[in-house]
Amino acid sequence: MKTIAAFSALIASSMAQGYFGVLSSRSASPIHLLSLTANGGKFTLGGTPSSYCPPQVGETCDAYPGNQTILAGGQGSLSLGVIVPGGQQVYVAPDGTLSYTSPHSTYKPEGSIVDGWNRTEGEYFGYITFASGLIACQTTEGKPWQVYGAIPAVNTTGCLGFSALTVNETDAGAWEY
Repeated sequence: MKTIAAFSALIASSMAQGYFGVLSSRSASPIHLLSLTANGGKFTLGGTPSSYCPPQVGETCDAYPGNQTILAGGQGSLSLGVIVPGGQQVYVAPDGTLSYTSPHSTYKPEGSIVDGWNRTEGEYFGYITFASGLIACQTTEGKPWQVYGAIPAVNTTGCLGFSALTVNETDAGAWEY
């Protein structure tokens, strides 16, 4: 089992273009400095990540606790920073929701957008941008904000655009989200 986990980690790290976390930036707003979190196939600001590590991978689970959402890539396409074989790709669904593929699957709804990402480095923070921008919409008072790619399909009433600050990380965040 340890050999499988080590091999999976090697493949994932060789595919990664650098791991990073994301914080929203919109001064004087309720979304300022909220973490981007992966949960249930979608992304939110201010939520809790959902992650899973199967018991059969043993000690590997301890190294990837899944208590924060980590991303990888950002030059054209974007992925979650995971160890699961095959990885998990980030995309903008046809309804605009920022989404990600299930583990062991490349399925994305027809019309999904997988490219248009650009990550830049800065002195303290970097930035990740989506070609048409990112917005966050509050679904229910007190609940996390749903994140969308700013595409024509999205009703932006009551939504807030934001900059996505990146913070470098040294490793993947979870086995899978």
